[in-house]
Amino acid sequence: MPRTTPLTCNKILGNFFVMFVLSVILFIYSNVMKVYFPRVDELGVKVFLGCFHFSVFMLIWCFLRAMLTDPGIVPPLWGFYMGDSENKRRRYCLMCHVFKPERCHHCSACNRCVLNMDHHCPWINNCVGFYNRKFFMLLLVYVLISLYMALISMTFPVFIKAKYLVSIHSIPSYHDIYMLSAYSLNLLLVMTISLFFKFHVNLVLSNSTTIDNMDKKNTQKTNIYDKGSKLNWYQVFGKNKLLWLLPITGISGKPIGDGVIWTQENNNMDEEVPGNEVEVRKSVPGSSEASKINSSPQIGASSIERSQATEIKKKEDIDTKPSTDSYRKVNNNYQSLK
Repeated sequence: MPRTTPLTCNKILGNFFVMFVLSVILFIYSNVMKVYFPRVDELGVKVFLGCFHFSVFMLIWCFLRAMLTDPGIVPPLWGFYMGDSENKRRRYCLMCHVFKPERCHHCSACNRCVLNMDHHCPWINNCVGFYNRKFFMLLLVYVLISLYMALISMTFPVFIKAKYLVSIHSIPSYHDIYMLSAYSLNLLLVMTISLFFKFHVNLVLSNSTTIDNMDKKNTQKTNIYDKGSKLNWYQVFGKNKLLWLLPITGISGKPIGDGVIWTQENNNMDEEVPGNEVEVRKSVPGSSEASKINSSPQIGASSIERSQATEIKKKEDIDTKPSTDSYRKVNNNYQSLK
């Protein structure tokens, strides 16, 4: 599905957000290295720096995967099926000129429709959708691990430095301001991202998104997409437990489903979504009428016109054909006159 325009202003401004995020990572990383790199000969410092660098490496890897992975586009020539609800038929994007599947929304920043859209994240300059939601969650995990490691390791040096500055009653030097600023920013990010991560974990475990959570219609009823915590987790992270902490999917680690069809009543998610969408549609209650009309998908307004023409023709045949009762009544009147 092509974009309606090659690039938007929000997309261009998003590049500055990406540079800002990378600058913050470099700022905190350099603060930790400035304190502990001179003590690299110590065994404990070697172990700590090894774990810290691994966490930062995973952070950058997840950041790139979440930023560069396509969150999911509407398949070409996808449309509604005869017999679908009117709500689905009305979900037509006037910007992209496509029918939107369930849980698909148009992003004004990316200027496109996104499958199972959670939100547009300016920090990665990309939408969080069906295919990159796992990478976004892993990004939060490794960001928190790196921030907590930096916060804990810098607490004692910052405390010593602050105590020293208070005792001598002098103006802090540039290096002291650098250390205190990095530690304060680190503490602020830990508190903010921890709450943000908790919120998104609850969304994953309930098979919901930020848009679903903000939708007023869903606040007064249960989540129709909730399959239980285990199956909801599989839907985002896949069934291969060895790949849960890695920003790769492969065949066994990809999300369950295709992001287009969401069977609400079917709780068995161990099977992959078949390639034939018609068979899946038949398994959903309320689609039996569609299978009686036509077993193949009908897309667009032409299918509606054909069905309406068929109904009008049937009504005309019924109206023009004389009923049996009227024929008997006319025949009796004729016999009496005769």
